[in-house]
Amino acid sequence: MKKLFSIILLAGIITGTGCKKFLAEQPQSQLLYGNFDAQSIESATVGIYEPLTRSRGRLWESHYTAALTLLEDYAHSRYTPQEAYANYDFTQITYQDNFWPTFYQAISRANILINVLQGGTFANGNKYIGEARFVRAICYYQLVRCWGKVPLRLQPVADAQNTGQPLAEVAEVYNQIISDLQFAEANLPNTTTQYGRATAGAAKVALADVYLTLARYADARTKAKEVIDNKSVYGYDLLASFSDIFSPTSATSSEEVFALKFSRSNGLGSFVADYAAAINQFQGFAAAGNETFGALSTTPFIKNWDDNDPRKAWTLYNKAIVNGANVVINVAPPNDLLYGKFRDPLAPSETGAGNDFFLYRYADVLLIFAEAENKVNGPSADAYNAVNMVRRRGYGVGITTVNAAVDLPAGLTQSTFDDMVFRERGYEFMEEDKRWFDLLRTGRYKTEIPAAGKRLPPSTLFPIPALEKLTNDKL
Repeated sequence: MKKLFSIILLAGIITGTGCKKFLAEQPQSQLLYGNFDAQSIESATVGIYEPLTRSRGRLWESHYTAALTLLEDYAHSRYTPQEAYANYDFTQITYQDNFWPTFYQAISRANILINVLQGGTFANGNKYIGEARFVRAICYYQLVRCWGKVPLRLQPVADAQNTGQPLAEVAEVYNQIISDLQFAEANLPNTTTQYGRATAGAAKVALADVYLTLARYADARTKAKEVIDNKSVYGYDLLASFSDIFSPTSATSSEEVFALKFSRSNGLGSFVADYAAAINQFQGFAAAGNETFGALSTTPFIKNWDDNDPRKAWTLYNKAIVNGANVVINVAPPNDLLYGKFRDPLAPSETGAGNDFFLYRYADVLLIFAEAENKVNGPSADAYNAVNMVRRRGYGVGITTVNAAVDLPAGLTQSTFDDMVFRERGYEFMEEDKRWFDLLRTGRYKTEIPAAGKRLPPSTLFPIPALEKLTNDKL
């Protein structure tokens, strides 16, 4: 069973929204503070991951992925009001109201475990603290990019009188993220047989990504290079086949750096396949079809995607084989394409797709390095090699063999090479929640989104959810 089974951490864990009534009704959490032993620490640590992988839990496998996908330049919703998504009207887009408290629930669980372990002498205590701080960092990294200033909760909420927390400055949040990841990097093992658990390599890659977002290119280059130079230590490498990465039955692979683990089982699987599949026309892709988001082929990014790149046909489709016949799917307008990267036709239910969801894979390492290396040293041979390895794998040719038909052309300027890496990230990571953040951090949203026929976003940040405003008296 590939699912990372999760045990709920403490009956009294708070959601992070400051709900006083909820806290008051759960006194048993106080009783457990002094009762940790080796087994309960292990269970509590696993429980920190659980909010991130909760099937149909309104986080990565449903609302978070839907929200970020719909913000991308080429994506649209079939739901009304469609103009809310095309115009970036965040007052009518409410997915964020669901995944905000889930992130804070994971943070709350991490804070409780960190607090307990820092006050004791437990075997492998720093390793468990490293996992908790890794998860906390990952959650705050999503929060700060989506909302900017957010409450920076680093201590457990001990009673109903301490639920308020003011908004922290963006720089303060990022400093905490970096501190947490540096601790995780120093204290986590290089590898794990408990798939879905954080490792030192995952912390390094996350640090490289954070540094890239902050335009700390030399630091991003250094961290990515450390992973590339020691990939055998961490067990990382590109898979030969792009489609194999997204297998619904594979427990793990060399491509995986850090993934949210799902099982082909009712209630333990991912919901992404269903969100992407066509309504009542989902043969070969999902157990059911929700068609929450789709793509438009006439947008420049998709229109200019080489049809000879096999990633395109795997990721986007409008036809399916049904009873041996090639059937055109009626995609809900304004889209004419659906996403097929995460597919599991044998899933037992809409919440049973076995596809893991990758926060980081080895292709991230190579493309982070290529971008950062180019920013620091220009389009060097090392930068070319990193991006070309990803391209070759995408085209299904030898990863380490020069291929003039696939490789980027020689002689690119620093600016043009940067454009090519940005384009490559878009093709490689479509439907993986990276495009919106890439558009923002590079400033390209100002040109790419209007070029795709959408309104230039009046704001690039979500509004603080109403529940947080009601329950957090420090806002």
